[in-house]
Amino acid sequence: MKKEVIFLGGNSAYLPGTKAVVFAEKSSRNFLRDPERKPQAFKAKNKEYRGEVFWGENNDLPTQTIDKIYKNPVVASGMLFNILALYGDGITYGRKAMDGNKQIFVPAFDNPEINTFFEENDINGYFLEQCSDMMALYNVFPEIIFNKEAKRKVVTLTSKEAAFSRWEMMNPETTAIENHFYSAKWGGAIDREKEMDVTPVLDSRYPLRDLRVRMGLLPDSKGKTNDLEEYRYIVPLAFPTPGRSYYQKPYWFSIFESGWYDYSCKIPEFKNALLDNQMVIKYHVELSEDYFPKIFAEEGITADEDKKARVKLEYGNLNKFLSNQKNSGKSVISFVSYTPEGKEKRRMKINVIENLFKGGEYIDDSEEASNIMSYGLGVHPSLIGSAPGKAKTINGTEARELWIIKQAQMKPIRDRLLMPLYLIKAINGWPEDIHFAVPNIELTTLDKGTGSQKVIS
Repeated sequence: MKKEVIFLGGNSAYLPGTKAVVFAEKSSRNFLRDPERKPQAFKAKNKEYRGEVFWGENNDLPTQTIDKIYKNPVVASGMLFNILALYGDGITYGRKAMDGNKQIFVPAFDNPEINTFFEENDINGYFLEQCSDMMALYNVFPEIIFNKEAKRKVVTLTSKEAAFSRWEMMNPETTAIENHFYSAKWGGAIDREKEMDVTPVLDSRYPLRDLRVRMGLLPDSKGKTNDLEEYRYIVPLAFPTPGRSYYQKPYWFSIFESGWYDYSCKIPEFKNALLDNQMVIKYHVELSEDYFPKIFAEEGITADEDKKARVKLEYGNLNKFLSNQKNSGKSVISFVSYTPEGKEKRRMKINVIENLFKGGEYIDDSEEASNIMSYGLGVHPSLIGSAPGKAKTINGTEARELWIIKQAQMKPIRDRLLMPLYLIKAINGWPEDIHFAVPNIELTTLDKGTGSQKVIS
């Protein structure tokens, strides 16, 4: 074998001469950083706007999140599970009634206007889009559209893609977000006149009252009655998280903050390298995230090609040092810094390891990472089979109870997603006794003669 550096993809390389694998750290938590820049005012279609609030440091956090979901099978499977659990049996409408001392929901299909609205708007297709954005990003952007007839009604309900949505900076006087910007080119060059759509936003604190004021059904704060100026409005919806005014930070992002996502992604990369190159590993070298940036800065390297050459040279020098028998017993100087929390942070760490190429490498590590990430996603590992390498099964009763608990936890999120329908009900004058619900699909025992039943909670 030629003693050349083998780049394994990502941020890792194999040094044949020393049988060492090197990982240059590149943390996934970086994309979670809040932007340091303030929104820049701009003019589009002859109107002044305060500028969009960046979503993530480079205004591309949603697309980066989506990429990371698909990169890791545990995250992708857990996300799909949460979306399906939230969706339940789709949206239905009906009436509430009393069954003894218990209030129940009775589905109905007897209102032609609501039936037509559901059919023409593919209401469950809309709901599935909302579920996907809510579970991934905790922000959704439903849009209502009015007809232009004298008797105004909401005739369209659509889901604007969260990844393409940005909020305008709040009005400093009212603290209200007034406009929604929509484009597929956030994070890059964008022609705001041609590649961005602007839609007014209802006040998130009291959207129905705000809409009634805009329609002239109620006077505004100055006692003036308005006429509907726009026919399209965004209904701001989110699963609230502490300290967030614009874009919410999903709780499941803890898998990035903690480092478990990066760790989990390294395992298949490392195992593939073992198989592809038939490597025998003696050393595992860890380089800090700023290892190469500091070298580039000290040596004045700016061009991408020069950076790649310098990285290859550094790996080559490390390969020579570890493979040279004359260096046996010598010491390595490694600079150490500390985080504000007092945690040690080394620029380089060399770990001596035994031959791992015996089959079944990192099974325990993979299982641990999978279980912890499932925990972060709020999914019991046994329900999605995220524990590799060991037969860990649960009985039907346990699985059924876990599924019931999971769907029960979805109620507050479903309540938020159903809110636009209650707003439409009020504006369109649908019957007061009509309510909306998402039926659960609950597994039953075999003695009931069926595998599932629909229960509305």
